[in-house]
Amino acid sequence: MAHFGIVGSGIGGIALAIRMACLGQKVVVFEANEYPGGKLSQIDLGGYRFDAGPSLFTLPKLVDELFELAGKNPRDYFNYIRLPEICKYFWTDGTQLSTHADAQETASEMAKVLGEEEANVAEFLKGLQDKYEIISELFLENSLQDLNTWTSKKAMRGYLNIPNLGLFSTMHTYHARRFKHPKTVQLFDRYATYNGSNPYQTPATLSVIPNLEYNIGAFMPVGGMISITNSLCRLAKELGVEFRMNEKVEEIVTEGQRAVGIKTAKGIFAFDHIASNMDIRPSYK
Repeated sequence: MAHFGIVGSGIGGIALAIRMACLGQKVVVFEANEYPGGKLSQIDLGGYRFDAGPSLFTLPKLVDELFELAGKNPRDYFNYIRLPEICKYFWTDGTQLSTHADAQETASEMAKVLGEEEANVAEFLKGLQDKYEIISELFLENSLQDLNTWTSKKAMRGYLNIPNLGLFSTMHTYHARRFKHPKTVQLFDRYATYNGSNPYQTPATLSVIPNLEYNIGAFMPVGGMISITNSLCRLAKELGVEFRMNEKVEEIVTEGQRAVGIKTAKGIFAFDHIASNMDIRPSYK
């Protein structure tokens, strides 16, 4: 049995642990904190519980997939509802606008509140879906390190659509050309922050980000966002994954170009394979 070591018990680390355990590997997860989940944790204060970290949940099928890989019924562990109203926006001048899971309803709201052309907004949102299907097939669902990714039929489709993907303009420029009200531009510009980008600098390709909300939907886990962490940890433990909490990793031990062990204050632990769920910069440090 191969031994797999993981640094960090964020959602990515837990998900990887589940996948490796399903492949028959012995998995150990090291976590510096006393709780799992990384940014997706909770705060207990004054008898109340507050979700900490991410507050928007999209693509629940990716969570369900982990339970299905283990031969489990996701609904025995984790449940969620689709939100009819996704966000409510407030501006200092008193303007209020709601966005909805139904794209046409969102287009109607923007026409009513901001004076946008309903057909233009609807067309924009439909275009997000078309772009997302191209981009996700190439960049999100396949490994960029695999040569087949770049030579597949899906890749060829992506190359043919490069002029339509917004590679050569910024998000802000794209939105400002598309919409007439500055509040609409501001609303869609904000999605650049989802991956820490600046809408005045990042390519308009990332304008596809809100597609997940407007064309697929936003969801609320029953029990709050923390239920994602709790349910996945429960599954991982059932699969035999070992979690070593309060055990900060001091070093990823290497031999040549290969990672062979994990060093903590309690010793050095050898592994056949190692993955880091930390951010890339602290991982290399």
